[in-house]
Amino acid sequence: MTGERDTDDRGISLIELVVGMGLLSFVLVMALGGLTEIYSNVNRVDTTSLVRDQLTTSFRRLDKELRYANWVATPGQVGGAWYLEYATTAGCRQLILKNGVLTTASWTLPGLTPGTPTTLATNLAQTGTTPPFTVYLPNSTPYASASPGVSGVGRDYQLAHTQVRLRFTGRAGVTSLPLDVLFTAQNTSASNVFSDNGKLVDNDCGKARPV
Repeated sequence: MTGERDTDDRGISLIELVVGMGLLSFVLVMALGGLTEIYSNVNRVDTTSLVRDQLTTSFRRLDKELRYANWVATPGQVGGAWYLEYATTAGCRQLILKNGVLTTASWTLPGLTPGTPTTLATNLAQTGTTPPFTVYLPNSTPYASASPGVSGVGRDYQLAHTQVRLRFTGRAGVTSLPLDVLFTAQNTSASNVFSDNGKLVDNDCGKARPV
């Protein structure tokens, strides 16, 4: 017929428009969900690496000092802070965990006042109700009841040297990283950490702890 157009220019119906928008919305939701998950995973890896790097650097320093300690105090809590003192040939050292910050201070005898604290790590928290500092003395068998997930070397193993165990949780954002590290004070033995009556010998380094 004359004047009749061969193409259909009627456009699309409202139903077709709604269906198209629904499909597009579904695709966008899936894409955004995938991007969010990728970002979360990358952020989690970054924060975990940050916590691990910070603690690893700190523990390398502690390992060098505690390895040559010749006396280690019984750890304890004063107020809201945890304390641990130990003696080295270079003088006294004190570890403090307070308000999520792990610091170390040093001084030499006969002085009893620790120097300015140096921060080793931040954003730390106690792991449950487990004390952050634990000391195992020579001749003890702390691993007699060792079980999976617990640091140990066998039921019958008797310690030859004092061991210091640090346990807490590092946090960065939403990431938590439990830490369980064991140090051995190789200059300690039953002959130099115990008195004749079997008690831990006194050391003036322990007098710097607040009462």
